[in-house]
Amino acid sequence: MSELAENTVQHTLCMPLCGRMIAARKYPDLFPDRDAERIVRELGEDISGRAMYRLQYMWINCVIRQYNLAWEITEYLKQHPKATVVEMGAGLSCLRRQMGNETNPWYCLDMENVIALREKHIPKGELERNIACDLNDFSWFDKLNFDPADGIVFTAGGLFYYFETAQVRSLLCAMAEKFPGGMIAFDAVNALGLKGVNAEVKLAGNNSTKSFFSLERPKEELESWSPSIVNVIEKDYADGYLKGGYRKTPVTRLFNWVMRTFHMSFMIHAEFK
Repeated sequence: MSELAENTVQHTLCMPLCGRMIAARKYPDLFPDRDAERIVRELGEDISGRAMYRLQYMWINCVIRQYNLAWEITEYLKQHPKATVVEMGAGLSCLRRQMGNETNPWYCLDMENVIALREKHIPKGELERNIACDLNDFSWFDKLNFDPADGIVFTAGGLFYYFETAQVRSLLCAMAEKFPGGMIAFDAVNALGLKGVNAEVKLAGNNSTKSFFSLERPKEELESWSPSIVNVIEKDYADGYLKGGYRKTPVTRLFNWVMRTFHMSFMIHAEFK
């Protein structure tokens, strides 16, 4: 991979990382992230002072997504306490460490250069494993510890935007067949929200990364893809899980209202029959 491509990857990873860092400073009890600031310092790329982070909405979104995914994992583990947890496109997520999970097999999947950064900056738990892979090459399925009796829960935070719709469909359909009884939680947007995602990335100074995937009617669309994709539930991104705990600025309230009113962003829960 070229130096330019490497820099682009690191820059993209730093966007949510800096959001987590700001949130941990302002709300240390609500968003306990003891790693973000350290990793930003070690990477030497602190973009938290840029214009986009002056708006609470921009940085709080990064950690609300982590909170939402943690909620989905926790709820699944209540019914399947021995389940395997898989973060697809894990980036520099420290979700396992934030949740204090030392009991479940936990896999972090991403590209080889991203996994190299994880290995360097994020200590692994006893049951945690990093896997370098191309998510569209389904050979990674066989690298997971999966027992249908125990269950498996997948998360894909900020991932599918970068995939074509046909790729997401193929991937989810294959996962539904391979991992019966499992579930996946991920964030998504509609076509209008997709324009917003691309605008946010450019605002952060990244002009080479583009997003593609969107959903208009998540339940209808996903369940039509495969009879094995069932119980699709859509929740509001900002307020569907986290009911309070931080003070919203007027700008944040406005952004959330626009997103909700125009169905621009949401969380998806989907189960594999």
